[in-house]
Amino acid sequence: MEAVESNAPSYLQDEDGFARLLDDWGDQLLRLCTLYLKDVHLAEDAVQETMLKAWRSAGQFHGGGSETTWITRIAINVCKSYLRSPWKRRRAPAEELDALLAPADDPHVDDTLPRAILALSRPYREVIILHYYQELKAREIADILHVDISTVTARLSRARNKLRESLKGWYYDE
Repeated sequence: MEAVESNAPSYLQDEDGFARLLDDWGDQLLRLCTLYLKDVHLAEDAVQETMLKAWRSAGQFHGGGSETTWITRIAINVCKSYLRSPWKRRRAPAEELDALLAPADDPHVDDTLPRAILALSRPYREVIILHYYQELKAREIADILHVDISTVTARLSRARNKLRESLKGWYYDE
């Protein structure tokens, strides 16, 4: 049997790679998981689990997509499994989410937009987070979510319309 060559990033193949994986992706994945799960503590757990899964499955990464879509897909799958789990369905108190959206050291931060995004239903919230916060293109989002690119663009359009409606008078002058 012929061995399949991995296209995993080289830092996933050496001893110090896990630390570099955490340095490269930790903050970005924490932001994604926090917005997805709406719970900073659960998001920290999800990031740790994502890192372990990425580290353990590095040999399975064959370069069919980008490293970004690969690790983001792992993170979203972990978040979805957390949301499905009856044990994990409990939410953190609203004060913790408030602290995340408007840090205590800056009470003048306007959290209207993040709250409007968090109020969107999951399919719309997903595409907004991946497009605007993770700065992914529609093709990458389609790969991550396993949907057609037309579905992604339709969800983005609908999400923008919902945000425009909910932010009327705050951001939009309609």
